[in-house]
Amino acid sequence: MPTATPLKPIVGQLKRRVARDLVIGLGAGWVTATVYWHYFEKRMQRVDDYYAKHGRASERINLEAFNAMNASAKESQD
Repeated sequence: MPTATPLKPIVGQLKRRVARDLVIGLGAGWVTATVYWHYFEKRMQRVDDYYAKHGRASERINLEAFNAMNASAKESQD
């Protein structure tokens, strides 16, 4: 039967692994969010351009106009 050899102590590996996992996770999340947001903004701009060209406003533009109208109505009541 072989004799047991002493194992090397695990020193600092957990700390390095946690730091690496955090950096990779946060970095990947930031990159993914940036790519998604860039795509989303371009898509919304194309939708707004389409509706502006065809004489109809998109829901986002209507919502902005609705909020502006409500804000001016509240100011006139005060």
